[in-house]
Amino acid sequence: MFPIVPSLPPHLVQLGFDYVLAVEAGDDATVARLAPEVEQLPGLLPVIAELVVFPVTALSDDTEPCADSFVLDEVGVIYLMAIREWARHVPEAAAPGIARTIAHFVGQVLANAPTDVVRALQTLRDEQVEQARAVVATVVALHR
Repeated sequence: MFPIVPSLPPHLVQLGFDYVLAVEAGDDATVARLAPEVEQLPGLLPVIAELVVFPVTALSDDTEPCADSFVLDEVGVIYLMAIREWARHVPEAAAPGIARTIAHFVGQVLANAPTDVVRALQTLRDEQVEQARAVVATVVALHR
């Protein structure tokens, strides 16, 4: 079963990924500039984590399910549950740790090499912002 990932407006997708990128790059000035906005939205980084993790770990309709695919799905669910709980119970300190956790996941699972984490995050950001824009365009078109 696929958990439902809420769609975010493009500017929030951009904000979340930019924060993760700034933390990963060690760009303290950008982290400090974005932190107040991110901290006001404690659910933002957990949703960004969902956008990164679910496509990799969730059961797919494209392949025949097996024991490994169910385990991978459950590991993804547990990983995201832990991030959500972290954000809920320690919101004032959670953002940098969640950002580092997202970047680590990208580095270990999605990047071609550990040095490609920033590039992989930038690609994910661009893809997710574009998808968010497409959702907005579809909703606007439906209301015309």
